[in-house]
Amino acid sequence: MLKFIGSGSAFNTKLGNNAAYYKVGNQMLLIDCGSNIFHRIKENNLLEGIEHIHVLITHTHADHVGSLADFIFYSYYGHGEMGKPNVSLYSVHDVKIEELLTINGIIPGVHCLTKKCQSDTQYTLNFCKVLFEWSSHVKELPSYSIELYIDDKLIYYTGDTNSLKASLRNPNESNKVYDYVYVDTCKADYEGNVHLSLRKLSELVRPELRSKFWCMHLDEGFDRQEAEMLGFNVVTNEF
Repeated sequence: MLKFIGSGSAFNTKLGNNAAYYKVGNQMLLIDCGSNIFHRIKENNLLEGIEHIHVLITHTHADHVGSLADFIFYSYYGHGEMGKPNVSLYSVHDVKIEELLTINGIIPGVHCLTKKCQSDTQYTLNFCKVLFEWSSHVKELPSYSIELYIDDKLIYYTGDTNSLKASLRNPNESNKVYDYVYVDTCKADYEGNVHLSLRKLSELVRPELRSKFWCMHLDEGFDRQEAEMLGFNVVTNEF
């Protein structure tokens, strides 16, 4: 359903920073814009035919926002009508993305449009519905997962996390049944891990549910074949 520009963890430079996208007509949805994502977008002409980009931000680690300012500046000066903002940015208010952009010379409301969202509140974009949920990641900064409703499909995108909410583990006990679950998954497995190891994911998700789960944000030690043998899907980069 979603396509991926990059599918790696912060240090997995081969796969690039984890970032997903979806296109509808002349509109594009982008989830996060890490340090090497603007380069990948430009090199692969992903903005061809796109007039407006809706960017959802999970949190402010560099591998999720490191090239966001460059991307916004390029969109304002080098893509579409020069001097006209064609990026709308959505994040939960306590992520403080406007403050980060200001440090980088971006003027919210001029170079891009911004929407400060509340968690657990659904927002309607042009072609989808979006809801941010708090995600367990690191204590230093707030992080969020994203629920998307696109083309009659309900999608859950965990962002960076070391846990999995109950309704994903036991869908029969919830009023929501997700069609796709994209989950931060790594090979690294140790006490205090701020990401979700494949071992832990296997303990949390029953075999009969795994066909809806897609592993992403893969570290360098991640074994795709192992995950697939366990019944999980693994995202690949698509341009």
